[in-house]
Amino acid sequence: MKTKYSTLGQLQFQTNKLVDGASFNSGFFNLNSEDGKPIVKLQLQLILWYKPVEYETSWLRQIKEGNFQGLKSARFPQRSNCSVTVYHDAHHLSAFKSPFDISGGGPGKLWEDVYRAIEGAKHLIYIAGWSLNPLMVLVRDPETDIPHAKGVELGELLKQKAEEGVAVRIMLWDDETSIPLIKNKGLMKTHDEDAMAYFKNTKVVCRLCPRLHNSFPTLFSHHQKTITVDTKALDSSPSNREIMSFIGGVDLCDGRYDTEDHSLFQTLNYTETHNKDFYQTSIVGASLQKGGPREPWHDAHACIKGAAARDIMTNFEERWIKQCDQSLLVPAISLSSLLSTGCSSSDWSVQVFRSIDHSSVSTLPGKVTREKSIHDAYVQAIRSAERFIYIENQYFIGGCNVWEKERHCGCRNLIPTEIALKVVEKIRARERFAVYIIIPMWPEGAPESESVQDILHWTRETMNMMYKLIWKAIEESGGEGHPRDYLNFFCLANREEERVGEFIPLDCPHPTTQYWNAQKNRRFMVYVHSKLMIVDDIYMIMGSANVNQRSMDGGRDTEIAIGCYQPKSSQNDQNGEIHAYRKGLWYEHTRRADKLYQKPESLECVFRLRSIGEQMWQVYAGDEVVDMKGVHLVCYPVTIKKDGSLQELEDIGHFPDTTAPIKGRRSKILSPIFTT
Repeated sequence: MKTKYSTLGQLQFQTNKLVDGASFNSGFFNLNSEDGKPIVKLQLQLILWYKPVEYETSWLRQIKEGNFQGLKSARFPQRSNCSVTVYHDAHHLSAFKSPFDISGGGPGKLWEDVYRAIEGAKHLIYIAGWSLNPLMVLVRDPETDIPHAKGVELGELLKQKAEEGVAVRIMLWDDETSIPLIKNKGLMKTHDEDAMAYFKNTKVVCRLCPRLHNSFPTLFSHHQKTITVDTKALDSSPSNREIMSFIGGVDLCDGRYDTEDHSLFQTLNYTETHNKDFYQTSIVGASLQKGGPREPWHDAHACIKGAAARDIMTNFEERWIKQCDQSLLVPAISLSSLLSTGCSSSDWSVQVFRSIDHSSVSTLPGKVTREKSIHDAYVQAIRSAERFIYIENQYFIGGCNVWEKERHCGCRNLIPTEIALKVVEKIRARERFAVYIIIPMWPEGAPESESVQDILHWTRETMNMMYKLIWKAIEESGGEGHPRDYLNFFCLANREEERVGEFIPLDCPHPTTQYWNAQKNRRFMVYVHSKLMIVDDIYMIMGSANVNQRSMDGGRDTEIAIGCYQPKSSQNDQNGEIHAYRKGLWYEHTRRADKLYQKPESLECVFRLRSIGEQMWQVYAGDEVVDMKGVHLVCYPVTIKKDGSLQELEDIGHFPDTTAPIKGRRSKILSPIFTT
């Protein structure tokens, strides 16, 4: 796809004047043509402000002094007195106990809590999703605390609540490729047409909403994933209700149910959790009839109460009003008793962020036509980081203006560049700082496919840019150290030895295929779908947005996220729930409760996690089938040289069991606008 553009004019500022004191420029400025000649009667109004990075205040100081009031560019203000419950994965087995858990009840069980929330609703159930499969079963654990819910399909539960008089409203992305010719599956297999047909002639109101761009449907999507219900208010009479909202990366659809085990073959028997939910979109031709490996799924989600939960509901309402019938929403006057502003026992501050434009929402702040507050929140959080940054994300692409090539691909989000520059700042100040980034081994889909290879290419460009900036700072500071002392990329994987009583498939894959190799070698990646960043164990961003241009642009995929912290606990970062959540994630990934996890910025902690990752990569990639025994963290398969350059691992340039190059390749067909 070619894009035509023309240059109206250009404007130049001298960098030395900005740095030397003239840091604020405001007004109308004359424009010059590309050959430097003034353009008569053409001016540009702007404000340009330079602020030295050393003036940025750390999270700890901002919160301790009570100066942090949230992001001003967001539609919704920062809310105090909220409660936040965080989850990793859709479920956890009762036997899994993180030694870092401070609640005493173990990790949360997301889909069981979602079932309870829907079942307990009295007034409303609002669901916004990229995908929803009404045949999904939320509760599958034989040891569940709600045995009556085991085996109940989501669609049946929603229809039952609608029959009880609850306003059930579902807003799904309308995948324009879901057509009868391919049995309504669509390119993304989101079940949008299936869900619409399922709820037809019921009291559940389901609407399909295309992602409009200049009034035309596009290949961009509505990617938000929220559930809002009314629930019994704490510390009050049984009749009092409040709003509760779920937000994060988990859709209510195929393959998302998983536990900390992330099993490949062990849960496929008739009585097991994935027999009727076999999901494998990264191996061509995979099916339950031919056997595993299934595609394990790792994700992050949250449940919010208080005024921020109401903001999430308002986002749903604003989107519904824009693309659906406003009269089908619960009238505001009926919700007056549900507009809870939190209680004194709730100690979280929460702000709702979005990537969205005027085509998809009825209200935006000021006169802007696009909100990209998720991107702005990431940048602000990175600039205030003092010790470390931890990221889990499905993609990690950005900063194209600093790449060695492809600088005009349009992937302008600043997140990777800001992270690299934060490391550079700390190197120059001779202070320790560490960045840990977990991404999938490859993006979802066949690894040899055009789109996956293109995304891998962009990811490689991003990594290369970051490591080169870091090495340059090391060299300028005396040359001591290695770029991986500061920045490390990981992924998650699993390998299982065969066990007695495993599912026996009726058929088998064709020999020499990726499917055959993965089944024979009994290994596969754990797909990382989280959209999470933790800064200094004080501040956390979680939602539906990936680190790429599609999610951060505001004019492409629609997204929603929260930024949150605990003002009281933040004054001692090792007492808070964000600190416990991060260490709980590390315990799940490594099955170790290492004391070094207390100080993630330390070089010792970096070495420890990297050592685990390197050791487990050898187990995963080796010729002999060796069970990984629940340790899933592996180093991303690339060698980083001391000068910051990227090279292939010794004797391997492709992902195990595939012919797909790890470094990817630039597509000659696809426009960057779709894959960045």
